[in-house]
Amino acid sequence: MQPTALLASIALLAAAISAPVLAGDRDKRSDRQHASETRAADTGFDHRMKVVANDAAPDSPAYGWRYFTDPTDPRAVVISPQGDYYYSRGKGLRWIAAEQS
Repeated sequence: MQPTALLASIALLAAAISAPVLAGDRDKRSDRQHASETRAADTGFDHRMKVVANDAAPDSPAYGWRYFTDPTDPRAVVISPQGDYYYSRGKGLRWIAAEQS
């Protein structure tokens, strides 16, 4: 694996794992400002990644899968219905993370 692809995979894995941690409400105090109040509704971890529409029927093998791509760079992320994350730099998908139980 090339060093650039390895670093990109590690960064994407870290972002995927840290999202649930950051989303949790650990402190119920009302004087804390929530992250959702400070962030715009259309922002995310990677601003260049765009959602790819998936109109698969419920009986189709592609049903429930979510696809994201970067139009400026040959890379993509695919999330399975079970929560597995796959990453591609244009040479096929590689599994990088699974949903934590």
